[in-house]
Amino acid sequence: MERVIMVGPVPPPYGGVASVMDDIAHSDLQEDYGIAVFPRIPKEMFPYADHGCIGRNVFRVQRFISFFFTARRGRYRILHMQSADTKEFLGSAIFMALARLAGLKAILHIQGCDWDRFYPKTSLFRKLYTRVGLWVPNRIIVLYGVWVDEIKKMYPAANVRIVKNLLHDQPPPEPAAVERVRKNLELTLDDFVVISVGSVGWRKGTFEILKAVPKVVAEEDSVRFVLVGGESLPGEMDKLQEIIEKENLGKWVRLTGEVPRDKVPLYLALGQVYVLPSFIEGMPVAIIEAMRSGLPVISTRVQGIPDMMVDRESGLLIDPGRPDQIAENVLLLKRDEAFRKKIAAGGRKAFEEVFEFSRGIEQIRQIYRELYPVQGAARTSAARNPS
Repeated sequence: MERVIMVGPVPPPYGGVASVMDDIAHSDLQEDYGIAVFPRIPKEMFPYADHGCIGRNVFRVQRFISFFFTARRGRYRILHMQSADTKEFLGSAIFMALARLAGLKAILHIQGCDWDRFYPKTSLFRKLYTRVGLWVPNRIIVLYGVWVDEIKKMYPAANVRIVKNLLHDQPPPEPAAVERVRKNLELTLDDFVVISVGSVGWRKGTFEILKAVPKVVAEEDSVRFVLVGGESLPGEMDKLQEIIEKENLGKWVRLTGEVPRDKVPLYLALGQVYVLPSFIEGMPVAIIEAMRSGLPVISTRVQGIPDMMVDRESGLLIDPGRPDQIAENVLLLKRDEAFRKKIAAGGRKAFEEVFEFSRGIEQIRQIYRELYPVQGAARTSAARNPS
């Protein structure tokens, strides 16, 4: 019996909310709750580029109507709404309101990056529908503490939980496959590889990485920077390539473009250091992937990232917009192997204790059980957590 209907973006591409949704939908929660997926925007049905404003809104109305009747006619008891913190949150609020109208309990699972961009610094209209969207659900799941505090200020009775982003553990990739990637990137075993995975552009701090490159290679010529991912905004890849050519950085920098999710471990396996000097982030899955791979992480003190690691124990925290700090920490990790191994081990331990998928999925199972207890879920949870 399908008791949960999950709404949100579906991969491809595998990123952010879509990746989390895909992993939960294919977890062992299926055994007890039979999760059905309702794609928010089926890409084969709705290419945004081919529709004007009227066409887009007609499509949205059709999706809302389709969802309502799906929820009403099915045996669903819970809506699990996966949502980003963008202007599309209006749609999330409508989905939740329709679910409540159809008699379902609603969980809002919001992958929020920056509370200020989500609410305080927005228009009056967006503030209005945001407040409605935070009032409608029976439970709210967020990534880190700031969101709990701010939502509680609005609605003291709100039931808000922190569930960090999660990843399944997996064995290291096949060495032969890693070597093929190394060869394609024209790297050697003597290169010290600093890798960044995710989209590339201003938001991810990629331009700051390029500013740090000359400072690093002036002292350590063997360092190579591999920047994995497609552009965050149109035109940013071209701008990055222009800088690489203008500054003659091609010897030390590789831009890979978009990489399939299942290939990311191959690129991480090339690295000795992972760097993500973002300006805006929630709780990046890419950092968790780096911790899982045993790479020491350098990242910025923004939004949810400080909740992911302890500075100089399970990662290195720097200030955003500081290429000098990127360079300083890359050189530190290059020259001090013992310290590099310490940070890598601390990150791997954090992955195992906090971010490994089986830990977080039990938190979600508990939320489901609070809203709709099922006998199988109780048995499953007891089997996983024997007294």
